Amino acid sequence: MLSEALASLQRKPVPAVTLTLYIVCVGLMAWIRLGILSDDIVTIGYFLPLLICLWYPDRRLLWSLMVTYALIGAYKVFVAPTEWQANHWAMTWSMQMMNMLVIGVAVHLVIDLTTRLRRQKAEVLRSNDELKTRDQKISRQNDELQSQTAELAQRNVEIQQKSEELQAQSKELQQANSESAKRQGVLQSLLESLRLHDSRELPGRICQLLMSLLGEATTAVFILEKNGDELMVRAQAGEIELLSRRWPFKRSFAAVVMAHDRTAYVPDLQLRPDLVGVPAADSALRSVLGTPLRLAGKPAGVVTVYSAHKHEWTREQFQIIEWVSAQCSLLMDSRRLQTELQRANSDLDRVVKERTKELQELVNELEHFSYTITHDLRAPLRAMHGFAGLLADESMAVLNEQSREYLTRISTAAVRMDRLITDALSYSKVVRKEMPVEAVDVGHLLRGMMDSYPIFQRPQAQIEIADNLPLVLGNEAGLTQCFSNLLGNAVKFVPPGRTPVVRITGRREGDKVKLWCEDNGIGIPDDMHSRVFVMFQRLSKDYEGTGIGLTLVKKVVERMHGSVEIESTGGKGCRFRVELNAAESTS
Repeated sequence: MLSEALASLQRKPVPAVTLTLYIVCVGLMAWIRLGILSDDIVTIGYFLPLLICLWYPDRRLLWSLMVTYALIGAYKVFVAPTEWQANHWAMTWSMQMMNMLVIGVAVHLVIDLTTRLRRQKAEVLRSNDELKTRDQKISRQNDELQSQTAELAQRNVEIQQKSEELQAQSKELQQANSESAKRQGVLQSLLESLRLHDSRELPGRICQLLMSLLGEATTAVFILEKNGDELMVRAQAGEIELLSRRWPFKRSFAAVVMAHDRTAYVPDLQLRPDLVGVPAADSALRSVLGTPLRLAGKPAGVVTVYSAHKHEWTREQFQIIEWVSAQCSLLMDSRRLQTELQRANSDLDRVVKERTKELQELVNELEHFSYTITHDLRAPLRAMHGFAGLLADESMAVLNEQSREYLTRISTAAVRMDRLITDALSYSKVVRKEMPVEAVDVGHLLRGMMDSYPIFQRPQAQIEIADNLPLVLGNEAGLTQCFSNLLGNAVKFVPPGRTPVVRITGRREGDKVKLWCEDNGIGIPDDMHSRVFVMFQRLSKDYEGTGIGLTLVKKVVERMHGSVEIESTGGKGCRFRVELNAAESTS
């Protein structure tokens, strides 16, 4: 570690180390020249510290020491000279400066030479590394060429063998047809196994089907599952008695198969005492063939086939066990997903029931709250308004102007609060109650409202309703409330002295009906359009209102699967657009 640090300093000087060496060298030389040897002429002593720069190659340190030592020498010669120096100051100063300059230049040249040598050494090392890399690349290319040559030779052998294989394919096709029919029967049986109510029967059914496919060569079939550090028999087929249904996973044949994740076999287990097989009671199992059983894409167990005799398993038997294992994996995954889906549906039903119960409780609480507002909160307001009226009738003549103003404010506030509670209850009812939709004649509905509300009749207002307004799918009570609020706002929010003029038009566009309500009122500025449908947002304090009317309009229209938008500019009136589903004409 120390040598590496020193080598690093020699390659790249560190400012802190440079400063430290500078202070130490200058301090030591000043102490020796000005303290210990103040009366002696020692010129070579200046140059010894300069030799440190040969070990620590920093040009800044070299020339800094040179300048400092020159200053010390000048001080020694010109400020505090000895008797001899005073008589020979020119010779002493020139000798010292000449020696220092020669040694400084020599050390500087040595540092440059050392730096160049290190740089050349680094380049040589880099060139050696590149040569090694090229040698390795050439070696790999040679290996690849040899491998390709071997592959070409192997392909030539394979091409020669194909001619022989083609002759045997006719026989194999016949066998394949037979196997295909057999596998089709097995697959049908596996699909029927999915209908089993008990999923634990599925692995046993698969073992029986695999044993029937492999025929007389098979003594027993096992589906083994890894459970921690043990193997567990999930299912079996064949008349084999086991000493235990669990045994260690380590050193087992199943561990080898799962580790390599591919099909493997042992023709004679007696020659492989290092592998632990199924613990049969009579040790009648001598040969084994196994393939991984994958669940969710990962090896989770092994499907094994045992024979009571030494047996060389064929490629056909390999294909059969791999095919059955793949089908088993698909079926078990499907059954697992089906079980998880059933469990999720059950949990979802339970959650829906719980949430429905909670929602019903909230609705009941809201109804109770509405009842409380209606009967408990409005009663004090009515009393306040009533007593204010009695006080005004009996004592108005004896009250001063300020007291009469206070009394008027009390009565107005009570009326406004009662209206606010009424509007909030109306909004609550719209949110909670069912709102069935049917075909509604909007023109007929609006004309009935004109006859029922005197404020919508001349001369208080001029309301024009276009002829032949399309039928809409809506709720008649909801539409009455919606247009009552829109027309009420159109009549109320007008400048003083101006007669309200309102025009209602509409047309059908595809399966939608668009209705417009235009007025000549004070309008709404563009920057306030986003707040116009927000509850309790009063856009003008010069007019009475609760800030719920347009919120109620939006909620009613949305409950009828429609939408409402506003087009307005301050001072130029409002234009509301209500869009609803169209109803087919019954005429």
